[in-house]
Amino acid sequence: MGKNVIFWISVRSIDPLLRKKHGNFNYLDISKRTWEYWCKKNDVIFYEYTTPTHDNTGENKVTWQRWFDVFKQLDASGIDYNKVALVDGSSMIRWNTPNFFDLVKDKPVAFRSLENVKWIYEGVQGYKSLFDGFDFDLTKYNSCGFQIFDKSHRPFLDILETFYYSNYHKILELQGSVKRGTDQPVYNYLSQIHNIEFDEISPAFMLTHLNRFDWFSHNWQLKTDMTPFFIKYGYIWFFSGFDRTQRQPLMEQTWNMIKHEYNYG
Repeated sequence: MGKNVIFWISVRSIDPLLRKKHGNFNYLDISKRTWEYWCKKNDVIFYEYTTPTHDNTGENKVTWQRWFDVFKQLDASGIDYNKVALVDGSSMIRWNTPNFFDLVKDKPVAFRSLENVKWIYEGVQGYKSLFDGFDFDLTKYNSCGFQIFDKSHRPFLDILETFYYSNYHKILELQGSVKRGTDQPVYNYLSQIHNIEFDEISPAFMLTHLNRFDWFSHNWQLKTDMTPFFIKYGYIWFFSGFDRTQRQPLMEQTWNMIKHEYNYG
C-alpha cells in the first residue's frame, strides 16, 4: 500500500495572454506554502505538476492535460502511491484540516458544483451537440477543481483522453464559442454516460465562489472575533468565481492573516 498524494496543479503557462490574465501566476506561491505544510503534517506526498505533455497550453489547456498526465507522471516518478487528489493551484488549505483521505473509500470523490446554475446550464447546452442530445442530469454536475482517484479509476481518464483527441478540433471550437468551461462540461457528460459513481465528503473541503456566498464576511455581532467565515468554517478555499485579477491580492491578504498558523513565520 503506497502513500496518498496531492497532485497539485501549478503550471505557469508561457502564453502571454494567460500570464496577463492570471497575474503571472504569482498566487501559486501562496497556495504551495499551505499545501506543502499540510502534506508534511499528514504524511502525504506533495507532487507539483509543472510540466504538461504539451507546451502549447493556450490550445491544450492545463485543465485538460492534468487528467491525462496524472497517472503517467506518477508512474514515471517511481512513487508508490495509493489515492491521488488532483487539486487546483488557486486553492489554499487550512493548517489544521483533517486528513480527507481517511474519509475516502473505493469510489472517486467529487464535489457538486451548483454555484452558478446559469453558467453550468449554458455549458451543458453548449456542448450537447458532442453527445447526440444525451439527457444530462444537471443535479449531478461535478466540479473538476478537486477530485480524488486511485489506480482503479484510470480507465475512465483513458476514456476522457481518447474522446478529447478524437474530437479535438470540435472541442477547441466550442471552448471559444460557448465559453462555459473547458474540460468540465465534457468530463461531466462522459462521467454520466459511463455511469461513473462518485462519493462526496463534506462541502467544507471545497469552498468556492467565496464572494457569491458571502464567505468573506464575518459575524459582526462577535466584535472580539473578526475571522472571515471561510477561514472559520471551511477547510479548503478556492479563489475562483470572480475576476482573476483579484485572486492574487485576496490570497495574499488571507495568507497574511493566517501565516503564523503554518509555523512559517
